[in-house]
Amino acid sequence: MVAATVGFGGIAGVARADQAMDQLASDANKSIMVAEVAVDQARIAIENGKQLVAVIPADSPLMSEVKQMLMAAAENWSIAVDSLSGAKESASKISTASNIEVAKDYKLLAQVNSRVALSGAKVVQTSLLFVDAVAGNKGEALDIIRMAMQDSLAATSQVQFNYERVKALILGKYSN
Repeated sequence: MVAATVGFGGIAGVARADQAMDQLASDANKSIMVAEVAVDQARIAIENGKQLVAVIPADSPLMSEVKQMLMAAAENWSIAVDSLSGAKESASKISTASNIEVAKDYKLLAQVNSRVALSGAKVVQTSLLFVDAVAGNKGEALDIIRMAMQDSLAATSQVQFNYERVKALILGKYSN
């Protein structure tokens, strides 16, 4: 009878561990879904931006700023796409992790990667708002968008810094 009780306790423990892994994967996937929406919105902004750039006269006094915004958009688009991919890769490893602690680390990596993707996508959207304002001769909005862009870039920098710290801490746990 004692052996049967221990056996069932082991099964219950495995079931609880599976539930915990499922919850970790669910939490990671929620972060990924938010980032996916932002990346999709950035993709749409890029498509619209391609048409808007053609409307801006080549000799516009704002063309150099438009180019800077487009460069920031391109750089952050790449970061957003790569980070979203990294988030998905980390989340996919949660269910096959060797133990709950490793699964928690994969969840954390998925979440911080998702946040990097989200912040990069927001920079893309903000930079293309600037292009839209220039193309639509909405000069009154430019200063507000410039400030929003500075804020977006600062936030993205902080999120990337946090990601690097988290990644280093996790790597440090397993390199000993």
